[in-house]
Amino acid sequence: MSEDLNEVGAGLNLFTAGEVRGTARWFNDTSDVLSIGDDDLEDTIAFVNKGGMTFLSPILPDLKAIVCTAGSRESHLAILSRESDVPCVLVAQMTGDVADGDSVVLDLSDAETARIAVAAGAVSA
Repeated sequence: MSEDLNEVGAGLNLFTAGEVRGTARWFNDTSDVLSIGDDDLEDTIAFVNKGGMTFLSPILPDLKAIVCTAGSRESHLAILSRESDVPCVLVAQMTGDVADGDSVVLDLSDAETARIAVAAGAVSA
């Protein structure tokens, strides 16, 4: 990752996808998905706290990537992510904050370990 990024975590890379850049958005429950309306999600990197976040399934194909603080290669989220060809980081160990709207970079070049960074100057809550 380049010098203009602050590494904020790492996790299990579900599949190799190189560098993925997008805008962070936290999804905590079904109401977060239902409140989206006509929002453009193609630049959205979804952040979730549970591995079984199947409530993302209606929007999953529209997402740029997913970062989850739980899960496994066999979890529902992992299966849906692979089927939709959406990059996914599982069991993310967050060492820094990521807020809605932050510019996020996922380094998914390693087959096992994904690195998560926020662009320098991003305002995190």
